[in-house]
Amino acid sequence: MKITKFLKKKRVVWTIIILLAVIAIGYFAFGGNNKTSGIQTATVAKQNLQETVLSTGQVVSRVDLSLSFQGSGVARQVFVKEGDEVAKGKILALLDQSSARASLMTAQGALAQAQANYDKVINGATPEDIQIYEDAVLSAQEDLRDTYNGSSNTLNDAYIYVYNAYRFVVLLQNNYFGASDQEGIRVQDNKNSINEKMADIRTAIDGATTNEKIDSAVSVIIGDLNSVQDSLRIIREQCDEGAYANKVSTADKTSLDTHKANIVAAITSINSLQHSIASDKIALQKAENTLTQKTVKPRQEDVDAAYAQVISAQGQVASAQATINNLTLWAPAGGTITHVGIKVGEQAAAMTEVMVLQNVSDVYAEANVSEANIASLEVGQTIDYTFDALGPDETFQGKILTINPASTVISGVVNYKVTGSLENIPDIKPGMTVNMTVLVAEKDNVLAVPSSAIINKDGKKYIRVIDDLKTKKYHEVEVQIGMQADGGLVEIISGLTEGQMIITYMK
Repeated sequence: MKITKFLKKKRVVWTIIILLAVIAIGYFAFGGNNKTSGIQTATVAKQNLQETVLSTGQVVSRVDLSLSFQGSGVARQVFVKEGDEVAKGKILALLDQSSARASLMTAQGALAQAQANYDKVINGATPEDIQIYEDAVLSAQEDLRDTYNGSSNTLNDAYIYVYNAYRFVVLLQNNYFGASDQEGIRVQDNKNSINEKMADIRTAIDGATTNEKIDSAVSVIIGDLNSVQDSLRIIREQCDEGAYANKVSTADKTSLDTHKANIVAAITSINSLQHSIASDKIALQKAENTLTQKTVKPRQEDVDAAYAQVISAQGQVASAQATINNLTLWAPAGGTITHVGIKVGEQAAAMTEVMVLQNVSDVYAEANVSEANIASLEVGQTIDYTFDALGPDETFQGKILTINPASTVISGVVNYKVTGSLENIPDIKPGMTVNMTVLVAEKDNVLAVPSSAIINKDGKKYIRVIDDLKTKKYHEVEVQIGMQADGGLVEIISGLTEGQMIITYMK
């Protein structure tokens, strides 16, 4: 009994071993070593090919205007709402115009004044006006005369300042700079220079007997005073050099600084005198010129100048009117208001969109086509449309209207804008997504293979043709290709015949 059980167990074990061996042999013979399991094939056949260019774009209105005010302000009136149909020229909204209208009134007043002045130039001055201009000349003459008459005091004061400074420098030299050192020599030289300039000033003052000589004396004295100022500066510097820094008393240094300040004040006074004389001369000349102009027949250039003021004032009126216009929003074309972005009381900024005007019945399609496909397109080609809003089963046709020659880079790809006609297509609106398909080429009954079957080597194209269907043995054949069609198909011009089995993929 035990022997029988043992034999049964042994038979089961051997049966399992034999089955495993058979499975292993089958795997290695038919599966694990099957080189054809990673190969995909196809048959060379004649097909109808089409090449299309696909693009997705939008429906665009031919009238698609972003409307904005040219000026800034608070909205006072808004006359339209979204969906309203408007005609060209209709007023859509107004900003506050109170300040602008006040400016317009001011400009109109300036225009009236300019016009009155022009009329006055044409008609000439009245006797009363001439008397006023004559009085102005007399007044200017008197002012100039008074300035010249008062110049002697200013000039003499300058001389006194120089004289006092010179006397102090003499005293300073005697008390401190008697030695023939470098500092003493500098003090001596500049003392002599001050003395020379003092003599020049005295001579200029004594000779200032006419207005012309006073003018000359003023110029000479200004130069002499500046020279005296420089000499006093140098002498003051010597007081702080070497042993003189402690030798010259503080009081004397202070006195020297005072004389320098007096010379500066004299220079300021003489300069002021010179300026006053020049100003009075200019005023007199202007008064005389005005009198001459008013007592003779108006010159053509005066008439022209007055007329130019009229033109300028007219321009100001036009500018003020333009400001009012900039606070008014008109419809530049007929259409539908599709967006209103402002309410009464809100602040509107210049050149910021407040409304959108579109002609929803006059639209076209617009899409970007990559540079790889743009060469296949031309104006007039038929476009097949579908719209996301209408579903994929609704198809329509149009024509290519324009191909923009200027490129646009989108996500690193060069694209060209293409527009297409949309005629008699109901229920479409600006902004809808449109899918555009353009058939650019088609061929019927030509040999074609999947593009995955083509191998590129050494600038040539090859296809692997199967010799043995069971073992999938193959050889490579050079081919010439033609149209690259939709669906990944490529036309074969030469190298293959219909019915051949080829490899499209090999692991």
